[in-house]
Amino acid sequence: MIFKQDIIGCVFLLSISVVLSFGINTVSPNGIALMGQWNPDQGVVMPGLNKSHAVDVMQINDSFRVKQLVASGTVVVLDVRWPEIYDMGHIPGALNFPLADFEEEKKRLLSTITPEDEILVYCAGVTCHDSHTFATRLVEMGFAHVAVYAGGFAEWEEMGFDVAVQGIEP
Repeated sequence: MIFKQDIIGCVFLLSISVVLSFGINTVSPNGIALMGQWNPDQGVVMPGLNKSHAVDVMQINDSFRVKQLVASGTVVVLDVRWPEIYDMGHIPGALNFPLADFEEEKKRLLSTITPEDEILVYCAGVTCHDSHTFATRLVEMGFAHVAVYAGGFAEWEEMGFDVAVQGIEP
């Protein structure tokens, strides 16, 4: 026979377990992000609400606006994907500076762009955070006009826009 005391004890233990689990998850560097921006229609999918380490970078969600910027030639376009992926296809005129090689490529990057340039950074798509990380680093280095193309190369290609292959510009 189940006693009222047993049920209250089980509920109490369950409550303590849930509170401790959420608490440990919150402070753990490997915790599961329970909050964040999960809707790809609103831009890059990013876990977490506490982005005190990140700089607020302008995000462009309109692929036609990006196409217009690229066609105007007034913006420096940076592709931060791996070189092998960049070589298979990229936005025409984009320069490849992989996020993974940021420190090694910084000198080359700084000889290519200036803090006054308008810069557009992109990566694979809305599930890729590399463009935001790269853009944040640029802003922290004093670059004032940095934007991220949230849809990235996946959206560009999906829209049927011209794609450049290494050595072959459209």
